[in-house]
Amino acid sequence: MLLVGEKSFRYQRHMDRIYIDMNWETDVSVGEYILVEAYRILDPAQWPQVYNDRFVKRYATALIKRQWGANLKKFEGIQMPGGVTLNGQKIYDEAVEEIKYLEEEMQSTYVEPPNFMLG
Repeated sequence: MLLVGEKSFRYQRHMDRIYIDMNWETDVSVGEYILVEAYRILDPAQWPQVYNDRFVKRYATALIKRQWGANLKKFEGIQMPGGVTLNGQKIYDEAVEEIKYLEEEMQSTYVEPPNFMLG
């Protein structure tokens, strides 16, 4: 990035500070702007809507389903009252497929493509 002329910056996450490494006297003129696109981690105590996200609900349900299937695999073949037999392996396999699908959806929909340096 030094060869292209882009200015470098450093971000200290624990101190919530950004440092822009440049010569402020020669590299910036009066009236120029510096734009920073930033994201922050939300505190769920202050913003409870964080847990109302559709993807988070679907992903958490799939993870719980996988754990439930793993627990039921231990008791395979036991008949419950009323003649119901739960198939833990099937529940587990369905959950693994759901998790795989949701993770692929997250990567294809919400993740930015990697930036390649061309020169």
